[in-house]
Amino acid sequence: MIRHLLPIPAVLLVAGVLAVTGAQADSTPAPVGYAKDAPRVVPAAKLVKAVGQRERWRARAVRAEQVLRSSPDAETSLQIAGIVYGQSWTAMRSCWLSEGYRNGERYQRRIVRYNRAGSGAAGPAQFMPGTWAGTPFGRFDIHNVFAQAMATGWMWQRDRRGEWAGAGC
Repeated sequence: MIRHLLPIPAVLLVAGVLAVTGAQADSTPAPVGYAKDAPRVVPAAKLVKAVGQRERWRARAVRAEQVLRSSPDAETSLQIAGIVYGQSWTAMRSCWLSEGYRNGERYQRRIVRYNRAGSGAAGPAQFMPGTWAGTPFGRFDIHNVFAQAMATGWMWQRDRRGEWAGAGC
């Protein structure tokens, strides 16, 4: 009978040490070659939900690619540039409106509009040729709406917003 009572103080001693150190006792030993931090099996419902979410994101990406292939309009271009460069597309649009861009030009792929003052600024954002060449999009046509939107977002991300003189900039 005493032989059966001997393990009780040992168990209490181990439990006391674990309580003092803050460690937790694991009643089941880890299998050989198995790390305690290894990922567990994902429940089926959670896996189905994750796969569904992935498919929805994939469908959105396909739709966005179709829009890009069809040369997006000005607002879509500004929205994409805003997402890519973390800027407000509505603020960029108001800057374009104060620089000379018109709402009637929204669906045009190219906006061939030069500054009336003869400065040489062109396009919806009225980029100067030298400034345009200094952006990563300088190799594209200066009148391309999508390229100008991306260049605008790139410049705004680098705190070069003050290079426009418009009221919305």
